[in-house]
Amino acid sequence: MKRFLAGAVAGATVLALSAGCANQIQQLEPKLELKKAAEDLGAASRTGFTIKAGGSVDDLIALAKKEAGTGKDAFTDSDADILRKLYNSSFTAAWDKAGEGVADDKGLFNATIDGVTGLEVRVVDQVTYVKVPVKELATKFGATTAEIDEISGELGSQMPGLDKLVEGGWVSVAAADLEKITKEAGVPVSPPGQEDNDKIVAELKTSAENLLQGADVARDAQDQTHLVVTTTTVKAHTEAKRFLEAAKKIIAKEQSTILDEATGDVLGEAPADKPIVLDLWIDNGKFKAFEMNLLQFVEGNTGRASIRVEIGAGADITAPAGATKLDLTPFLAALGAAGRGTGSGSGGGEAKTWAEMVGQQTVRIAETQGGKPATHLKKVADEMALPGVTVKVVRSGVAQVTAGSSVACVTVPATASGEPKVAAGAC
Repeated sequence: MKRFLAGAVAGATVLALSAGCANQIQQLEPKLELKKAAEDLGAASRTGFTIKAGGSVDDLIALAKKEAGTGKDAFTDSDADILRKLYNSSFTAAWDKAGEGVADDKGLFNATIDGVTGLEVRVVDQVTYVKVPVKELATKFGATTAEIDEISGELGSQMPGLDKLVEGGWVSVAAADLEKITKEAGVPVSPPGQEDNDKIVAELKTSAENLLQGADVARDAQDQTHLVVTTTTVKAHTEAKRFLEAAKKIIAKEQSTILDEATGDVLGEAPADKPIVLDLWIDNGKFKAFEMNLLQFVEGNTGRASIRVEIGAGADITAPAGATKLDLTPFLAALGAAGRGTGSGSGGGEAKTWAEMVGQQTVRIAETQGGKPATHLKKVADEMALPGVTVKVVRSGVAQVTAGSSVACVTVPATASGEPKVAAGAC
């Protein structure tokens, strides 16, 4: 009997330990699969992804109507139509690291707008190829054939080759020509080198691993390829902040400044701690898709409207046949003239263009960072000043722009919901 009891106790103990281990293995196994899939994706020399909307556009429209209320800012049928067009759009990017270094790297980007293939960009042998079905897109959004033909003629006279772009053909620009433009404009910001790219990827991987380490990962019982990852807003905020600080130490000073301006104080204060759920799909050790429900951040909302990223195996990226090389000579000449202070147009032609850019950028910063546009005008004026272009704030909310011999005046609106006003001549 004692032997029997001892055996029974031992057996019960093994079962208990086995149950505990099984529970840990159940938690650990999907994390291991996730880690391996991430390593496989990071090591891939050729891959691509497509960003699209997921969930239900009707759920998003219902929330938008509720949030907008019934006043002057009420959500309209026209607004709903725009959202439906966005839901029928997607963006695809792919790359191919053909060998050592970046000289022979290939890249691809295209956008589908409401079912119409829009912008297409390919980079092959340090030449950028661009195609935009301008006529098809413009017609879809209400422009007439006569208006498009007029625009095509004007653009073609200003820069040979642009008319081909409007007609839906491929045009090309060599990397050397783009470098000339940045140099003439006085903003030679170089892209990060391969070594810096590798460092940034390593930091991104560290942040992803840190998030995974403290996250709960569960497998969907109905779909074995579907993993549900749950973390928190505080953890995500901490890792996003850590990554941005690390990236700023790696990239060039000019790019670090741009990154600071883009993020502002968005990551300054940690948000209230709430769970964040991310859906992943892994099949045969490879990532297939990521999806995040944006409506989970709306208190009490049970709908689903998500951002979905689908991972592909990449594509054969080749230079398109028959591309028209853009002649950048007129553009380079105009930049050179501006740099020498010999711009034309006493009516403020060139200056008006710069003034419009100053006004729009000021309003955009006010929208993202808060405050009145006038409080951001001085900063924008300093940033927009280039060789041959002067931007001077003459009084609150008003700046005078000089480009060559042309002069214009820009007045920013009182609030970020308004539009800047630009007039030729001095303020």
